[in-house]
Amino acid sequence: MTTGAVLVAGAVALGLPALLTGIWVADGEYDFQGVVALVAITAMPAVVGAGAALLLGRWLVPRMRTADPGPAAAARDALRAGRATDPTVDAAARREARRRLGQRWYVWFVLVLAALQAVVLVGATRWSTRLVAATLVVGWSGTAWWRGRGIREARRYLDAAPEHPQTPIGADGGPSTPIGGGLREPAG
Repeated sequence: MTTGAVLVAGAVALGLPALLTGIWVADGEYDFQGVVALVAITAMPAVVGAGAALLLGRWLVPRMRTADPGPAAAARDALRAGRATDPTVDAAARREARRRLGQRWYVWFVLVLAALQAVVLVGATRWSTRLVAATLVVGWSGTAWWRGRGIREARRYLDAAPEHPQTPIGADGGPSTPIGGGLREPAG
């Protein structure tokens, strides 16, 4: 991630909560310049903390990263790509895909929350209420889209990729005999 992207993300992540706090504190009693002044005062500790995090982050983050991203990251990458060549990554991606499909209800829940905030947005009379409601509508809608994309990736992966056989193969080419014998007839 470039420094410019980090600065824009930090401005949004720090500026929006500070603006909302300023609006909440002002409670309609101040004009726009008064709210901007409250935002500047509210955002000052966050800006100092973000600057410290950026300076320390460039030094600490490379030291904290591991060489192997891990099986969860490999499974997410396989879901995005739609395939996996490694059977262990495939099994982990299938588990993740089934988990995502089990959480389809979450998309509908978030869409209901977005619709409720849209009702507040339409009926609001104060600009601060409209701003907060519009922010929540955009946030809930984005969350629904993001989760819906994950569900589409999971369906695509499970539909496209054939499942690898789980039966271990014995020395004779057939299914291996379980410990203690099994029900196979003796040869000969």
